[in-house]
Amino acid sequence: EPAQVEMTPWGFPVGLYACDSTSVKSGEVFTTLMSRLGLDNSRAHELASLCDTLFDVRKMREGDPVEAFYSTDSVSRHLEYVVYSQSRVRSTLFRCGDTLSVRNFDKPVTIERKYTDVTIRSSLWGDMLKVGASPELIMNLADIYQWSVNFFTLQEGDRFRVIYSQTVCEDEVISIDTVFFSLFSGGGKEVPAVRFQKPDEERAAYWGKDGESLKRMFLKAPLKYNRISSKFSYHRVHPVTGKVKAHTAVDYAAPTGTPVHAIGDGTITLCGWDGSGGGNRIRMKHMQGYESCYMHLSKFAYHGKQ
Repeated sequence: EPAQVEMTPWGFPVGLYACDSTSVKSGEVFTTLMSRLGLDNSRAHELASLCDTLFDVRKMREGDPVEAFYSTDSVSRHLEYVVYSQSRVRSTLFRCGDTLSVRNFDKPVTIERKYTDVTIRSSLWGDMLKVGASPELIMNLADIYQWSVNFFTLQEGDRFRVIYSQTVCEDEVISIDTVFFSLFSGGGKEVPAVRFQKPDEERAAYWGKDGESLKRMFLKAPLKYNRISSKFSYHRVHPVTGKVKAHTAVDYAAPTGTPVHAIGDGTITLCGWDGSGGGNRIRMKHMQGYESCYMHLSKFAYHGKQ
């Protein structure tokens, strides 16, 4: 019987070609990457033109992994294939030998329905990992409960029970697809979240006890912060002057560049510098006469309009 030949996922025998592993360098585009790997400039441009809808060469990012496969002889080596990893599932094979071509390959994935029950002992992140759940599940729960639960004040003994589906590739969780149901228990209360899509709405939402929406007017916190550095108080001692002065705001300690989110839908009425001590400030007007203000911002995000 003929010997069994082990094949790579891309259709050529393992060990047939010498392989160099590298990554996209800073400022490198598709043609300069290919030229660095050994393809002459004119053929690199020709190969780029073949990508069409299979691979967007503009989306290459610094650090993305690349494997180059070479045939060798006694005096030189020749670039035959380049494999670019678009994601943990999809890779793109560039044939660089006598014939130029482009082809995508997807690893097989499975959809699993899961149930996770985690009680906080040290931290939600660590305890979730201990029960074998993906960290991405925490991000999903944070989105679902952002109006109901402050994730930065969770206590030991608080509990999450979740039914959800996830996509798995080669025993690695690729994504949390759908959270069908969750129940948070803590602080003497229980907050269920049931996913349901109304016939007249484009997206599903989460509903709590007695059918009320979990999406309320205001978020529990406007950013992912490390700690509260100064609470709302009418009798705070000023940290610099030492005098008692009202502090009608909540100061959050977070790294520079941490995104700040509006606590609810509204209209921006002010965006600019506040010379009275607020620094870069945004003020918003909400429904029912409420206003919110965000101060001491490092910069303003670009919103796409002038």
